[in-house]
Amino acid sequence: MGHDSALVRVAENGRLNIPAKFRKSLGLEDGGVVVARVVDGELRIRSAKDVVAGIQARIRREFGPAEGMVDSFIAEKREETAREEIEVAADLADP
Repeated sequence: MGHDSALVRVAENGRLNIPAKFRKSLGLEDGGVVVARVVDGELRIRSAKDVVAGIQARIRREFGPAEGMVDSFIAEKREETAREEIEVAADLADP
């Protein structure tokens, strides 16, 4: 994405029209949801889809692929359940 700019008028009710070239570069040709925030006096607008993708990428870098995490969690829970079943069986066998 370049450093393109355009003058945009903000209506009295706070609405503004995002120029077509910017909507296209954000993947919002047909509308969509955006995340807006103010950073250092600038209004920054990103597509919600892009924000979610960024968060997912950070999580993958930090914790690894989700599939591995899920498999590991399930394996842990199965081991925990097996230990508990052994304990319960031992308690029932020893009155």
